Amino acid sequence: MKIYFLKPCFVLLATMFLFSCGNNTTSTEKSTTDTTTADTDANLAPNPNATMPDSNSNKMDASVLPPGTPNEFVTKAGEGGFMEVTMGKLAQTNGGSNDVKEYGKMLETDHGNANNKLKEIAAAEKISMPVDITKEQKMHINEMRSKSGADFDKMFISMMIEDHEKDINEFKKAATDNSNAKVKDFAAKTLPTLKKHLDKAKMIKSKMK
Repeated sequence: MKIYFLKPCFVLLATMFLFSCGNNTTSTEKSTTDTTTADTDANLAPNPNATMPDSNSNKMDASVLPPGTPNEFVTKAGEGGFMEVTMGKLAQTNGGSNDVKEYGKMLETDHGNANNKLKEIAAAEKISMPVDITKEQKMHINEMRSKSGADFDKMFISMMIEDHEKDINEFKKAATDNSNAKVKDFAAKTLPTLKKHLDKAKMIKSKMK
């Protein structure tokens, strides 16, 4: 009789033990799932202390200056020189007259040489030097690229007269007032070339109809 009495109890205890283990497994799995979900949500949630990247952080102006002592004249002269070389090349392809094409070649050569000289001075004197034309200058160039023949010639020569008149004034000032002796010498020696360019541009314009 004891044997038959004990078996049902054993079965009942075993059943209760298995049920308890099943509940513990379910609870453990649920806890693990909840933890994983919480971790995933945490990764997806924005960090209030995070620094948002600057949308312009990878954008750089074409004329950004390398390290060095700032010199306003060198900056303007460098940007202007790059502009004249680019416009000179464009005149040789889009120009309508031989005068304009030859003028463009002169600009490319003379301003290219002046740019190289200015780079040497800037490097020796540790002065910041532009590396390219500005965004505004690129806009003017893109506008000129849409022109050709006589239309290009008229706009180009008018631009060259205006640019060289401004440049001559800037170079005259730098030749007397710039704080760097080598920059002053560069400005003084470049002035005759700029005056030659201005006179040539005015001559070409006088021949246009």
